[in-house]
Amino acid sequence: MPSMPSMKDLWKYKEMYTKYKQLDKKLKSLVIRAKEWTYTENGEEKPQVVIDISWEMKLKDLHINDDSLLDPEKKSQLEKLLIAAIQKAQNKAQEVVAEQTKEILGVDTNDLAGMMWWMWD
Repeated sequence: MPSMPSMKDLWKYKEMYTKYKQLDKKLKSLVIRAKEWTYTENGEEKPQVVIDISWEMKLKDLHINDDSLLDPEKKSQLEKLLIAAIQKAQNKAQEVVAEQTKEILGVDTNDLAGMMWWMWD
């Protein structure tokens, strides 16, 4: 029969749970925006494509600002811009999640062994 967790263990689990809830709350409000290439409209430079994703990598919004990209002859260019913008947003989201996790939980998500020690130490 497994032994009962000690009060120290229970306190550590509660502390971990509180930190995870804090991280979850912060990440739920997080939206990452990526912009790809620029064009000039009315003398102002604007991004051709803008992508917004959540920390969970779910697409939240997509804007194609440059209407010329909707020309069937520019289909390949538009596809490349969309892929580049999505990849940029995903990379940034991963960086931000790792930074927030390290800041709030105090562990480096790139160090699995360190995370295990933190959890079970």
